[in-house]
Amino acid sequence: MNEKQLEIIKDKIKVYRSRLASEKRRFGGYFDNSGIRYIIPELYLKLGDYKGAIAYFRWFSREFPNDIGLPFFNLFWSFTFFKNKRGKDAIRLAYKTAFQNTYLLDLICNRPVECIDKLEIWGHESVGYAKEVAEWCNKLLTNDFRTWISGLIETGEFSTNMSRFISLQKLLKDETAVKLRSKLLAEISLFEKQLTERDDD
Repeated sequence: MNEKQLEIIKDKIKVYRSRLASEKRRFGGYFDNSGIRYIIPELYLKLGDYKGAIAYFRWFSREFPNDIGLPFFNLFWSFTFFKNKRGKDAIRLAYKTAFQNTYLLDLICNRPVECIDKLEIWGHESVGYAKEVAEWCNKLLTNDFRTWISGLIETGEFSTNMSRFISLQKLLKDETAVKLRSKLLAEISLFEKQLTERDDD
């Protein structure tokens, strides 16, 4: 990437961040119907600016505390933590990615995947979504991160946790009793929080 291309990306970051700041000043909050808050990390990663990316994610966490993001967004967040040598946080966000889409981590490691018969309400949970974004994500990720992710998903702890999550999602898909569904939802929510929230959250 030449200097002119780098400057174009830097200008895009300034424009997008300025647009979000203007929205906050005008309305006291964010609408961001076009989802530019999810696009900005990609631009930092194109620059290889991992310090800038981590600063952005810190800002995002503060400004959008209830925003769960999207699988590719949380994958980039995990990658950014990894590049900033924050291993525990990288693992948290890897789990968050996997809980949102159980196929994506396998695909970025070039592992075969098959559709799982489990609850998938949102489009970004599907194997189709994962296949759509995996190649694009891989263009921004580095070999050392893919090697690390591959090692992570091979661990017994990660495999056990994902098996439990998928089992709960399968039960939820076929459960029709309201009380049992509520119980399963609460169990899934607690399980996710235990693995994705920071200790000081």
